[in-house]
Amino acid sequence: MTDRPFSVPRGIRNHNPGNIERGAPWQGLADPADMTAEQRAEPRFCVFAAPKWGIRALARVLITYQDKHGLRTVRGMISRWAPKADQNNTEAYIRMVADRLGVAHDTAIDVHTYDVARALVEAIISHENGMQPYDRAMIDTGLALAGIEPPVLITDRPAPALPTKPAPRPLRQTSTGKTGAAGLLAVGGTVLTVAAENADAVLDAATNPAVRALITAAPWVGGALAGLAVLAILLLLARKHRLETA
Repeated sequence: MTDRPFSVPRGIRNHNPGNIERGAPWQGLADPADMTAEQRAEPRFCVFAAPKWGIRALARVLITYQDKHGLRTVRGMISRWAPKADQNNTEAYIRMVADRLGVAHDTAIDVHTYDVARALVEAIISHENGMQPYDRAMIDTGLALAGIEPPVLITDRPAPALPTKPAPRPLRQTSTGKTGAAGLLAVGGTVLTVAAENADAVLDAATNPAVRALITAAPWVGGALAGLAVLAILLLLARKHRLETA
């Protein structure tokens, strides 16, 4: 007794996993010269040059069901795809596909959506052939040929640009620092000159009775006058020293 060789399902053998019948001039149909003997002997169903073209045709039929015929549910699409009039167990087909999609039989779906289209195409392939032998890349290629692209996932978003602050200018470039040390010395010299010229008045004010009464009422005035007095005394001593050494 010999083992029977494994028989490839007709839809897989013909690269037509939806078992679409002959008639329409589909893209990707195989040239008879390139077909195998079994493919050339096929009397009813299309033979495509490669699986991607058969997957594309399957997806395009589903898109036509939705866009042209207004079929938006698993029940509506499968009832047209595999009608009872053709001796199909349509209800079992509907249940199987709805379970694969995870939706109710009469739930609205959109075959232009990648996830829906992929699940629907794979469920039909499995039911038609008793198997679904194509990897995800092959399914995606066929869907892309039908105009259904997978979503683009952005995994690395660029970090938002942080606002930049202008670099602080060196002191010599600022309006305050343009005069530099020379400017500070000039200002200090002016203060000292004014203080020296009015040193006698400052000392007189410190001993004036009226001023002393004000100091008693507002102590901070005394502190200010004391500081001026000390500065005046130092300036007088400095002026005296210059005169003696001149």
